[in-house]
Amino acid sequence: MDPTLLIGDIVERSEKGSKPVEFPSGPISSTGFPQHKRRWKPSAFKQQRSGGASRPGQPQEPNQSQSFEEVERRRIDRENQQKINDMTPQEISQAQEDIMKGLNPALIQRLLQRANIDEPDPNSPFNIPEPQDTSSPSTIIPEVRLHDVPKAATVEDDTADVAEPKPEPKLKSPSPPTTTTAQTKSTKKVADNYDEDREPSQIPPDLFPITDLPKSTHFPVPPSLPDLDPSDPNFLATLHEKYFPNLPADPSKLAWMAPVPTQDSPADRDSPYYPHPEISVSALRFDFRGRFLSPRVSRSIPSSKGLHHHGEAPEAAGYTITELARLARSAVPAQRCIAFQTLGRILYRLGRGEWGTTLNHPIAMGIWNAVKEGRVLESLAEASMGEGGHRGSRAYAVEALWLFEKGGWREKLQVR
Repeated sequence: MDPTLLIGDIVERSEKGSKPVEFPSGPISSTGFPQHKRRWKPSAFKQQRSGGASRPGQPQEPNQSQSFEEVERRRIDRENQQKINDMTPQEISQAQEDIMKGLNPALIQRLLQRANIDEPDPNSPFNIPEPQDTSSPSTIIPEVRLHDVPKAATVEDDTADVAEPKPEPKLKSPSPPTTTTAQTKSTKKVADNYDEDREPSQIPPDLFPITDLPKSTHFPVPPSLPDLDPSDPNFLATLHEKYFPNLPADPSKLAWMAPVPTQDSPADRDSPYYPHPEISVSALRFDFRGRFLSPRVSRSIPSSKGLHHHGEAPEAAGYTITELARLARSAVPAQRCIAFQTLGRILYRLGRGEWGTTLNHPIAMGIWNAVKEGRVLESLAEASMGEGGHRGSRAYAVEALWLFEKGGWREKLQVR
């Protein structure tokens, strides 16, 4: 059995007394922080600085990585030079041929160009001029003293008597052969030096003297259109021609901006809610409380009541069943709430018999047919059963369905 698995005897040991914690007995500062103590031993940084200052003449140790690279480079260079010195000319030429045959010509050209970088070019203008040898004999300039010059001599005579050294003839370097590049450069230089202020050989036809300058600028100015008048019958056409001449015109999209026709005008008589003897039931209008608005009453209501809108008859106040059904499917929650509330009140009044108590009444059946064509009940049911979305519109939809049941129109139709 493994002796490590054996359990030894349990030995009770006497507990030694724990050493109490000792706090420093130094004086307590008034700030709560330890007092500053002067260090008599200088810091390591100060010792290093003092040691470096005391031995200024000691050379610095070179960088190990740089010295190793330099030594290795020199060793390889010595080995290469030794191998070349030990080779015969035939062996050197044979090695060169092997290298030329084994390497890519483009690579060989790049290596040769790189090797020529360190070689000095005698024709380069960037070479450093070599210092002149001071030991070579220089031309001695003769001295002219005052007592050697005659008294009657003038400044011109003095200048003429001084012997000037003849200039040495300059050696003409062989001129390089003319190339196409040089010809091109010379032609370009002549073109660059062309005098633009010189009088032209032929006077341009559009050139005129300075005395015949025009009194105004020559830039074309588009004809100015008359100011817009909202009461103008062609207001929309003038608006499009003045501000959007390059865009295609679509009168149907600008119909809501058309001015309201004046009373009893031809355009007013063509309105679907003009007080004719006969009006379509689908064109009947209602206010927000679900009350019917006759054509004369609808035209007398001011626009401050909020019942005017850009519909088929903008001069008449109120909403039709078709317009309320369209607003019931709007993406704006506020519009849906107004439509649900108004439709619920209209359905309640329809069930109570305000527009006819029997199914044969034309106004009551006309309103009910408009409700069915607009699928008002389906829109109310869908909005009332929705889980998410706007809770206010859902509450108004539930209220509208409740008003429809409260009015009793369903019982009259016997729809179960």
